[in-house]
Amino acid sequence: MDAMDALRMSRTECRNIYRQDNGEPYDKIVIGAVIPKRILGGSPEILLLKRAADEHFLPNVLEIPGGKVEDVDRTVMDAVKREVFEETGMEVQKVIGAIKSFDYTVERTITKADGGETNVLSSTLQLNFVCRVTKHDLVVNPEEHSEGKFIKRPDLAELDLTEQMRAVVEDALVWVEKNSSDVPALEA
Repeated sequence: MDAMDALRMSRTECRNIYRQDNGEPYDKIVIGAVIPKRILGGSPEILLLKRAADEHFLPNVLEIPGGKVEDVDRTVMDAVKREVFEETGMEVQKVIGAIKSFDYTVERTITKADGGETNVLSSTLQLNFVCRVTKHDLVVNPEEHSEGKFIKRPDLAELDLTEQMRAVVEDALVWVEKNSSDVPALEA
């Protein structure tokens, strides 16, 4: 199935269609939003956000904007628009492509009703989309991220990214380079 088809689906529909290797549905569906820009005469860039230092999971690590598909989201597209706006202040005009998705499992310790603790595994599928925004005026949400910056391919080696996010960013840069006509050129 083409990932672009997921944009019209609800979270429940995604969980029913996209399955783990063992056939079970994912516990969580999240989206990632690649926000490219191209300065006239320059190389394409994409937006990365630095997770806040007080984040429990992967503090201070760079990532593309994104987050969980929530109950309030009628479709995955609604989640893309909501998450991008919440994290960057930018409005998604259109999703112009999809890039490689990935899944991961997180182990966390929870406290049971009797006061004891237990470890729980949670599976997540991240669907990644390339988005055209109305303006590139970045307003970082300080509750989730400490900074945001547009990066070019030469910057990639120096960045603190997870292995999976590095693969997504590389895939995104290739997509943007191949589809540069879909990314409006901006004045410097």
